[in-house]
Amino acid sequence: MAAMLTQVPLPWLPGDAEEIAPGVGVVAGDDGGVVWVHGLATFAWDGGDEAARRLAAVQLVRLRAASQRQVAAAFGTDPVTVWRWDRALREGGVGGLVPARKGPRGAWKLTPELAERIRELDARGKKLTVIAAECGVSTFTVRTALG
Repeated sequence: MAAMLTQVPLPWLPGDAEEIAPGVGVVAGDDGGVVWVHGLATFAWDGGDEAARRLAAVQLVRLRAASQRQVAAAFGTDPVTVWRWDRALREGGVGGLVPARKGPRGAWKLTPELAERIRELDARGKKLTVIAAECGVSTFTVRTALG
C-alpha cells in the first residue's frame, strides 16, 4: 500500500518571482535578474548587461517555456522586439544582441577645411549635388556648411 505525502510540495518559483507561464518566472531588478524554470535558476544577468537579458528572453521562447507574448510582457517590450532579438541572435550570435550605440553613427565629416572648400565650390557656381559628390558628403552637409 502506498503512503500519502504529508508534506506540502515545494513551490516551483521563489516568492518574489513574477510568473509568466506555468512553472516559469522572472525576478528582475536594477542589479540584474534571474529566470526560473520549474524550480531551477535557468538564466541570469547582471544589471546593465542588456545582451544577457535579451539572450534570456530569446532562450525562453526557443525552449518553448513561454510564448513570445508572455516573454515580451515580462521583459517590458513587445513581441516584435523579442522576434527581432531572436533574429539578431541567429544572424550575429550573442554579439548581435548588444544594443547599438546611440548618438552619431560615424565621424563628423564637416571639418573647417571641408566647409571652406564647399564655400569655394559654391562661389564658383556649382550645384549642391555636384559639390556634395566632389566633397564626398550629403547635400544636407553642403547646406549646413553654406549656412
